[in-house]
This record gives sequence, C-alpha cells and structure tokens, in this order.
Amino acid sequence: MPTIKDIAKIAGVSHGTVSNVLNGRGNVSVKKIKLVELAAQKLGYQFNLSAKVLKEGYTKTISVVLPNITSEQYNCLYDGLFNDLSSHGYELSLYITHDSKERELQLIQKIAAKRDCAIITVSCLVDANPYYQTIKTPKDSIIFVYRKPFLAEQFISLDFERAGQDIAVGIMAKNYRNIGLFTNSTSNAPSCGLKNGLQAAFNQSQYNVVLNHIESMPSESNYTLAFSFFSDLSTKYDAIITSDIERANYIKNANFLGSNVKCPTIYTLTNDVFFYSDNCYKYHMNYGMLSQQIINIITGKEVNYIDNKGFLFFTNERSKRQQAVCNKMINFLILPSPTTEAVRKLLPHFKKETGIDVNLIVKPFDDIYRQFNELEQYPEIDVVRIDMASLPWFAKSLLMPLTELNLNLDELLSHYSTQIIERFSYINDIAYAMPFDPSIQVLFYRQDLFSDPLIKRQYFEKYRENLVVPTDFAQFSQISKFFNQRFNRDSPVRFGSSVTLGNSEIIASEFLLRYYANGGRLIDKTCVGLDKEIAQSTLNEFKSFITIANNLDAAWWQTSVEQFEQGDLAMLIVYMNLFSYISNKNILPLINCASVPGNHPLFGGGSLGMSRYSKKTDEVSQFFNWIFSKEISEQIALLGGSITRDDILQNQKIINSYPWIKRIEENYSRGIRENQLESGQSINLRKVESIIGEYIGLWLNDGSSKSTINKINRALKHTIVP
Repeated sequence: MPTIKDIAKIAGVSHGTVSNVLNGRGNVSVKKIKLVELAAQKLGYQFNLSAKVLKEGYTKTISVVLPNITSEQYNCLYDGLFNDLSSHGYELSLYITHDSKERELQLIQKIAAKRDCAIITVSCLVDANPYYQTIKTPKDSIIFVYRKPFLAEQFISLDFERAGQDIAVGIMAKNYRNIGLFTNSTSNAPSCGLKNGLQAAFNQSQYNVVLNHIESMPSESNYTLAFSFFSDLSTKYDAIITSDIERANYIKNANFLGSNVKCPTIYTLTNDVFFYSDNCYKYHMNYGMLSQQIINIITGKEVNYIDNKGFLFFTNERSKRQQAVCNKMINFLILPSPTTEAVRKLLPHFKKETGIDVNLIVKPFDDIYRQFNELEQYPEIDVVRIDMASLPWFAKSLLMPLTELNLNLDELLSHYSTQIIERFSYINDIAYAMPFDPSIQVLFYRQDLFSDPLIKRQYFEKYRENLVVPTDFAQFSQISKFFNQRFNRDSPVRFGSSVTLGNSEIIASEFLLRYYANGGRLIDKTCVGLDKEIAQSTLNEFKSFITIANNLDAAWWQTSVEQFEQGDLAMLIVYMNLFSYISNKNILPLINCASVPGNHPLFGGGSLGMSRYSKKTDEVSQFFNWIFSKEISEQIALLGGSITRDDILQNQKIINSYPWIKRIEENYSRGIRENQLESGQSINLRKVESIIGEYIGLWLNDGSSKSTINKINRALKHTIVP
C-alpha cells in the first residue's frame, strides 16, 4: 500500500502537508490540496482510519448488532439508525448474530478492537457482562434494544404490552373467543409484553377466551409452526394474533395450503407504514422511531416515550361504509400544488367512505383571490383553501365558523403547534379554518459543497473567512457570489442562489424577508407602513444581491426549486411546502436545511374553511373529518403533500424522504407575517404585499430608494385599513 511518503514525493510537498490534507485540516492551500489529491488518486491510496484512531484515541463509528436484517422491526431499526446517524457524521458497522449466543460472543471480541463511540445491540445473551467486560466503550454508550439482558444499564424498547391491550379491545369488540397467538419465545421482552397485555385486558374485562400460544425458538421453522394452527381439525380459530408480519404471512400460506376452512381474522404487529390487506388488522409500531431516541442517548439529550401508532383505518366497517348513491357533491376551490395532487389521488377513498363526490376547482392564486372578493356570487363553492396572509381579512365575511360544523374541533387541532393554530385557524378567538399546508421559509443548501475541503479552502483564500452556512444576509450574498460561475469559474454549480422577480407578491416576499432581518416592521400599533431608514437600507442590499443572483422572471417559486434540484444552485430560500415540488430524489441526500439568514422567516401556506354561502354543512363536516384524520394526513404526506400534523413526525418513511421536516417545528416560533393590527383589526395583507412588490418592481428598473419608500407608504396609508 502506498505511504504518505510516496504521496509527498509525487506531489512535491512535505509529509506534514500530505498529513494535513488526508486528515481534513484546513491550513493547506488550494494548489497543494489538488496536488495531494491527484497524487493519492494515482497511487490508489486509501486513508488508514485505524491509524487515525490509534493516534487520536476516538472514532465516530458505531457497531450495530442484530439477530437478522430481514425481520421488520430490525430492518426498520437499522434503516432509521443508518439515516439518522449518518446525517450526524457517524459511520455504522453491522453485525448479524442469527440469534446464536456463540456467534454474538465472537462478534463482541471483534468489536472490542474498534474503539467505537457506541454499541447498539439486540442481544440474545442472558446478561450484559460479556459486553461490559470485553468492550472498552463506556457502559452508558452500550445500548440494548428490545431485549434487556441481566445487568444491562442502558435499555430502550417500545410499548408491546400496550399493543396487546389494544388488540384485545379489538378482539372483544368482535366477540371472538377462540384465539391463536404466534410469537417468538416469551423470554424476549416484546413477545412477553404482547402476551401480558392481551391477558391483562381480557382479565380486566372478565372476558373469557381460549388462548393457544405457539412460541418459536431460534432453531425452529416459523413456516412449519404456522401449519400447527390448522393441524387439529376440531379446533377452529376466530382470530390469530402474530407478533410480526412475517408470521402473519405464514399463517395465510398455511391456511391456503393446509386447511379447508376459511382463514381466521389476523391481527398482527407491523411497521409504521399502512398497506391494505383484507381480513388482516395491522397494529402499527413505531419501529423506526427508536433510532431517534438512540441518537438522543448517544448525544446526551432527553429520551421521551414513543407511543404506538396503533390501528389505521380500523374503526370503519365496510358494511357501514357502503352507502346508497346519493349524488351529493362538494366543490373545493384550491391552488395547484403537490398537496392538491396528493388529495386528488385519495378522493376515491372519501367517495367509498361517504358516497360524496369532491370536485376540485384548481385555480391560480390571483384568480382565487379575485373570487374571494365576490364569493357570494359562487354559492356552489363549498370548501376553500385560503392563504394564511388573507385569512384574517376574509374570515368573518367568507367563512363559516368551524363550531357550526359537526367536528371534534379540540381533538383535530390538538395535533398542531400553538403557533400554527394561532396563525392558521383562530381569528379574534373564533376558529374559522383548519390548518391545511402551513409553511415557513427555510434555507436549503447543498451540504456536500459546504463540507468539501477544497471548496472550503478556496473560499478561505478568497475571503479569509471560513465557509459556513450563512446566518445573515451579508454572508448569504457573499457565498452566493462565490458560487456564481460568472464571478468564480471554479464553482461546481452555476449560481450561488436565485431571486424570483416575475410576480409582485414574490418580490415583496424577497424584500420583506430581508427587511425583517434588519429589524423592520410593517405595523406600528395602528399604522401600516415601512420604516424609511431600514427600508432604504434593505432596498440597497436587495439590489446588490440581485446583481449576483440568478434572476428568474417567473410567477411562482417552482422554477427556482427546479433549478435547485437540477444542481444549478448552492442555496435556496423558499417556503417549505413548495419544496415538495422536488421530483429528483437522488439529490435529497446532498441537501440540508437551516434557519433563514436573520432568523425571521415569513409564514406561508394556508388553511381550509367552509364557504359561508354553502348549504352543505353535513357533507363538509364529513370531508373535514376525513381529510384531517391521522390516516389521510399521513397518506397526503407520503404522496408528496405538505402536512404538519404531529403524527407525521412519527413516520420513518416520511422523515427519510423529507429529512428537513424534523427541523421545521423549531422555526415556527420565529415566524412572522403581520396581518392584524395591535387591536386585532385585520389588514388586507395581500394588498399590502402587492403594493410593496409593484413599487419595488418599478424601482428595480429605474428609481430612487427614498422616493420608492415614500410612494409605498403613501399607498399603504390610503388603501389598506377599512
């Protein structure tokens, strides 16, 4: 294997320079970094991580020990660990024991030589001492999952006893009496908890059942054991409960091939993703969420209880859902968006549930706004999607208070943060709308570019500053210029960022984000207007940024999102719900997000309300109960829509697909969008932003900053407050 000495000789640099480059230290020039990288590539050199560990005494590696990787709960655990820990800079090594104690003891010896910062294990050992006595990793960083050996100090699992209790409730509701139970050994905590929960619920209700429990040992074939449920022809099961989806499938096969009776109803534990299956009730466990709790243990953060997701689409019986053709229809006025298309895909389910058709009337933002001003002329409109900026202005005149609908309003709103409820639902203490696709501005950036040693060194040599995610707009502009190939031909992307200038409201949004970052406000008690000094300074900064950004003459942000996903931009500030437009999933691992520069993001997105002129209160109530249910909200998110119910953060697939969702909540507390006076009186914010954008658009071509601000303030003074 080539050595550092060989690389230094070919590159024509010192040994110390090669060492600094290979260890990622930033005190080497761009020229020498390129020489070292080229020499190492020619020699086929691979950095010796073990040598670094011996020198530094630590590593960010973690060993994961699992019985197998095919079972759902272990597969989901590892998938979550890989995604979450990789994003935190950890490297994982996977070891499979096949539930063999001898194999696990051998692996412990192998792991001991690595100096891992943490060990995560689903162990088949009786006690934890082999880990503690062999591995030098601190005891509180050796985390036992699902199974708790004797003396284990750090243990984490899910509530399998609660799962058993919930399944028992479903069993009793059906009046099933002869029950089969198919699990692995009850020496394992999950199977033991499941059985204990079942028995506790039956005993508490004094409900008599015959429970036949078949538990498998590691050496036994689960498929063969499944046939045991049908070998005794005198025994007929009402239901069979399985501890995992694999066993449920074995039961189906065994019944199909080895029995002449109808397959009993199956209740099974499974992961957090819903898949329809006839005569099989799936109880969803948050297997993947354990990874986030494990990260909290490793990083010293608080570990919270993880609730089970439970049954989805469970309460509605098909016999009750089948309804006579009633020719009822709801007309739903909505913007074009990924969320709209997700809803469209799911509407046949609502028709099956209720017999009610939903007609989506999809129109651009400007058309919807004009229709709001004369909604009394459109009594056929039943449901409207209203932008949060316009909600206070239109709520009282256009929308029916939600208390007039047949909704459990407190329960529905309990799944949203206080900030969202205050801005997207209530106006003057009256709930007029349900949060639909609440959003906030976020800075998305190419994490691979910001962490590249060569790019970081190039930036340092140019500005004598470290390349970091910008926290103010001076940094943002400087980095945007650095990544613009017009100013830096070595930039790996065409532009640092973009600015959309084809619509007055978008121009206002671009300006106001910077205006708020500079300390400006739109509302001063009873007055609406711009602070002259701050606004002039912001205008000048904005104009300077426009000269270095990619200028887009587009009427919506979708064009800038498309450029970002195509790899043309290093950074993009956009509303989170619009980022769902990304279709190239290959770029997602390269993306990270942060708070916008200045830390005062604008709220965006909107809510759903019922038109005051509609007469279909019952139909709209059914629609709202359906679309805001946890099941449908989750399906909308899985289909690319923007939903912010707290349930969404309990879905591993959604978090993996849209990792920035986990960081959105913390930004809501800093969100701003001034649409009411201090007295609670509403302002027409849409008109305010239109005026600001129109005058700034004119100023961009040719105008005075001072004169433009004066014109804006005069227009706002005379036209905004009724």
